[in-house]
Order: sequence, then C-alpha cells, then structure tokens
Amino acid sequence: MSLLELLKLIGFATGAALHLYLSWLFLRQRGIRTNERMLLWLGLAIGVWFFGNFVETVFDSLDIASAITLRRLADTIAYASLSFLPPLTLHAQMRLWQWLDDKVKPTYIRLRVALCYVPLIVLPYSLSFIWRGEYAPPVEKLSEFLALFILWIAAVLWECGGINFYLSRRIATSREKHFFEALAVTLFVMGVLFVLAYIVGARTWGVPGQYLETIAKMSSLVPTALIAYYIYRYRYLELVIRQSFVYAAFALTVMVIYLYGIRRLAAVIESNYSVRAGVVEAILILGLMFLAEPMRRVTERNIQRLFTREVSLYRDLVAQVGADAAHYNSLLQFVTFAEQHIAEALALNEIRLITDAKDPTYQRIFRYAEQWQLTQIEEAAFLDAIGALACYALWREEKVVGLMIVRDFPPALTAEKREVLSVLSGHLAIAIERALLLEEKVNLERELAERERLAVMGQMAATIAHEIKNPLSSIKSIAQVMREDEDVSREYARDLDLITNEINRLNRSVTQLLSFSRPAVVAASSTLLSEVVSNVVALTRAECEERGVQVTTDLQTDPVLDGTTVAALKEILVNLIINAAQAMPANESDKQIQLTSREPLTLTVADTGVGIPPAMQSKIFEPFFTTKQRGTGLGLAIVARRVREIGGKLTITSPAIEGRGTRFDLTLLANDTKN
Repeated sequence: MSLLELLKLIGFATGAALHLYLSWLFLRQRGIRTNERMLLWLGLAIGVWFFGNFVETVFDSLDIASAITLRRLADTIAYASLSFLPPLTLHAQMRLWQWLDDKVKPTYIRLRVALCYVPLIVLPYSLSFIWRGEYAPPVEKLSEFLALFILWIAAVLWECGGINFYLSRRIATSREKHFFEALAVTLFVMGVLFVLAYIVGARTWGVPGQYLETIAKMSSLVPTALIAYYIYRYRYLELVIRQSFVYAAFALTVMVIYLYGIRRLAAVIESNYSVRAGVVEAILILGLMFLAEPMRRVTERNIQRLFTREVSLYRDLVAQVGADAAHYNSLLQFVTFAEQHIAEALALNEIRLITDAKDPTYQRIFRYAEQWQLTQIEEAAFLDAIGALACYALWREEKVVGLMIVRDFPPALTAEKREVLSVLSGHLAIAIERALLLEEKVNLERELAERERLAVMGQMAATIAHEIKNPLSSIKSIAQVMREDEDVSREYARDLDLITNEINRLNRSVTQLLSFSRPAVVAASSTLLSEVVSNVVALTRAECEERGVQVTTDLQTDPVLDGTTVAALKEILVNLIINAAQAMPANESDKQIQLTSREPLTLTVADTGVGIPPAMQSKIFEPFFTTKQRGTGLGLAIVARRVREIGGKLTITSPAIEGRGTRFDLTLLANDTKN
C-alpha cells in the first residue's frame, strides 16, 4: 500500500467517522437549536461525502472491479452529498453571522440563503450521468459540470471566508478573533486548492497532482476541527467531544504506526535479512501494545491541555478575587478592582457589581431574586431593563447583598464562563460583606477620631468665644459710642468704619469656627423653602451690597422642609453665597449670584466670578483650605458637613458658562421634605 493510498484510506475514514459521530451527537440532543441544526445537516453531508470516498478507496485498494452497481451507488451518494456542501456551508455561515451581528438585515439573510440552494435544481440530471454507459470515475462522468461546480464551491468558500474575516473585526475578545481569522484563512485556502486542482488542472501533474487532489478532497477536515473546537468552547457537547477526540486521535496514531510503520519495517527486514515478516510483525505489534497506554496518556494529556488550559486560569481567578478582598479598606475600591479583573480574565466587555440598590429597577431585581431564591436572573424583562446579557444574585446569609451584571455579545458568554461566574458570585458575596465590615470599621475609627478632634475644637471654640467674642463686643460698643460723638466721628469716621468692619469679620470667623466644631445643627421648625431662601438673602444682603453683588432668586418649587433640613440648609446657603461674593474680583462690573430650585428638589447657587481651577476643586471642601488672605477655610467645609448630615448630594461645576463662573447643585432627599 502506497503512502497516497494510506493517506486516502485514513483521511476519508477519519473524516467520515468524525463528521457522522458529531452529527449523531447533535441529533441525540433535546431541543436542538437552529444553528445546531444547520451544523447537523452540514456534518451529515460532509460525513457522507467522506464515507463515499472511503468506499471508493477501499474498492480501488482491493482492486475490486466487479461490484459496479455498488460503486455507482457509492459515487452517487458521495457526489450528491458534495452538491449539498456549498449551500449548507453558506446557510450555516449566514445563520452564524445573523447570530453574532445584530446589524445584518434578516431579509438579506433569508434571500441569500434561498439563492444558495437554486443550483441544486440540476442535481438529479447531473447525477444521472453516473449511471450511464460503462463505469468510470465520477470526475470523468461529470466533466461537463465540473468547472462550474468547482467555481461554485470556491465562490461559496471565499464568501464564507470574507464573512468570517468581517466577524473577526466585530468580535471584541481575542480568542474569538483568532478563531474567525483562522477559519477565514482556511476557507480561502480551500477555495484555492479546489481551483488549482480542477480548474487549473494540477491534479494531472503526476504524483504531486494526485496528492494535491487528495488534500483538496480532505481539506474540509481543517474547518471541521476548528468548528469542533468552537462547539466545545460554547459547550454544546463539551465532555463527549473531548473524549471522542482523545480516542479518535489515539486510534488514528495506532493505525498509522501499524499500516505504514510496522508493515513497512517488517517487509524491509524480510527482504534484507530473510526473516519471516509475520514473526517481525508479531514482535512489533507486541511492542506497540506495551507502548499503547503511555501513548494514550500523552495524547489525552495534550488534548486536555488544549481544551482545559483556561480552566486553571478561571480557578486562579476565583481564588484571587476572594483573597484580594482583604487588601481593600473601601468597598468602592474592591468593586472597581473586581469588575476590571473579572472582565479582563474572562475576556468580557463589561462586568458591573451593584451593591447599593438605589435604582428602582435594581430594587425590583433584588426583591425578585430573594422572593424566588434565584442565583441567576434569567427574566428577559429585567435583563433588557438593565441592558445585561446575564445577571447573578450575590447571596449572603439568605439575603441578596448585590448583583453581578454581564454586558457583552451573546457568543462571548460561554457555558464555561457562566459556571465560573456562578462560582464567583458566592465568593464575591463573601468578599463584599468583608469589604463592608472593613469599611464600617474604618469609618467608625475615622468617626471616633473626628469626634475627638471636634471635642478638642469645641473646647477651643468655647474658649475663643469667651476670650475673644466678649472683648470684640466691648470694642464694637465703644466704636459705636465714639461714632455718636460728632467731633470724633467727623475726624475718625474712616478709622471707626475700619474697626467696625474688622470686628464683624473676626466675629464671622469665630462664628464659623464654632459652627464647624458642632457635630450637628439644632433643628428648627418646619418651614417653606421660599421662607428659608428669603431669610438667607436678608442675612447676606449687607455683605453682598458692600461688594456690589446682586442676588436673584427663581424658585420653581416651594416644598415644606423639616426642621433639621431648615437649619442645615440655611447654614449651607449662607456660606455658599458669602463664599461666592467674596470670591468675585472687586473690579468686576456685573457681579451676580443666582439661587434657583427645580424638580426633583435641587437648589442651585451660581455666580459670575472667575471660577475655580480644576486642580483645586477636590480640595475646596477640606477644612482650613483657602485661597484668601484673610479666609479661615471653613465655609465650604461646613457646607460639606451639613450636606452629609442631611443626606444630600452636592456637585460643583466650574467653569459654568462660557469659561467663567461656578455652580453648586444641592440635591435633597425626598424624606427631607414634607407635603
């Protein structure tokens, strides 16, 4: 048996066995999907094609010239299956394209699929040539159809290659990119082989041409191997395919060693040393039996390494995420780390961890998961509402403490990755609880330290109030009495004004220090927002008029605020307005501060000053940070503290309009107001 005959026999047998076995595995599944159904029919067609060629090769190898009817039947089955390969290949490719790319129009897919089956109209007529006249190889019998048929196959292969190349640019993950690129190159090369062998006529170039024709016929094994790996990655038949690959590869190795190794070696020994070939074969087969088990283990280990290389990576990911949770004192820091690390390790576009269900949609998902005891939310309405491909509930002690949301294309989330995410959800719940406890501990320590600091400042403030405010009041009273004396007032009016202004400034500084040292403001009575704003404008009028600043108000809402909010809001607005007035340059002609409100309850204080540089915006709320020569640096620190005390949210925008100005937006919670 020549090497070419051996190649044909093993190649066609392997192709038939592999494709028919994969088709049987698909057929055995329950609830087979459209994409899998197309792969089933494609696998059957390729398997029957290989089987027909295998039968033909057996007849040629055994030199059987009699069973003409059987040979015609094998040729008919093989070439009928071959005729279905182009439309089935394109059909499966179109379905895959539609599945992966939501931009492709379904009408185009349906039209293109329908057109690809049109050439099959001539199939019955062309196959009838196989049964006419004396027996001859199908390539000779169908010679008048051969060129058009080969061009049809090549065009379909190149079109499918182009689609796969396009998909490789659409897919985000590198592994899927490599798969589609490899599949595209394989299909392009297959088309070239068919054209070279049958259109150019390379199959007539002696022995190299015969090898080229055989390789072209068996070239569909390459994309099948790639597609089998793709099927494994998407977990249609993971375990069965993996084991079948092991045994098929092992059986193929043994067959090659026996047919082309042992028999050839036995023949050489017999011809050179006059030793009976049967004895040599028996000894070599016995040695092969001893080597069979080590060879099987090596084959299985290599194939297992091919398919399970990522499993260890995923296992390490689970361990690392759980271990690294202890290194983060902030829940936000851990969540950010986990989101980025999981997305990178699993090659997914986005992972979101939701630990605080403020959004109503997330609140409903939390309740839904707890009600039905779900670890994975599969309700399409919920997934569409949050724009997720998958959503996992993070359980801890019979309570959902968070959600893990996956956003990506459907093919990217394999069943293997789903299992990893399911395991991760349990570890993340524990890690989140640990991070929360650490964060609470750190916050408690900070709060205790802050209280101690405030206690010291309170004592200092009380001393300042006693030691400074009382003398300031006496000095101010004396200055006012001196102003009543006309002679003194006329001669020292400017000095008395300076003394009074400086006393007022010192008084405000002491008041700010006292306010900052108090842990919370004293609650007032419930008041309308408009009354609070009017009171604040009145309190700041003198300061603003002195600096030439105009304060305007535009309240679109006027709710009733509870007592705690009234007291805190008054202090917040006073400090924001005074701070804005003091920050505006004295030489500005048009200096304005606007105070507005809108729904939901958001108060805005905007000025027309020079704005706050971006580098300083993160520091302005720090105590004692100031850019003024005479400032205490406590005004905005008091604002930030009062906002936290009432549970509000304060944002800053600077520059606000046309490169100038600063805008503070204060959002109050619903429970801060009364209907």
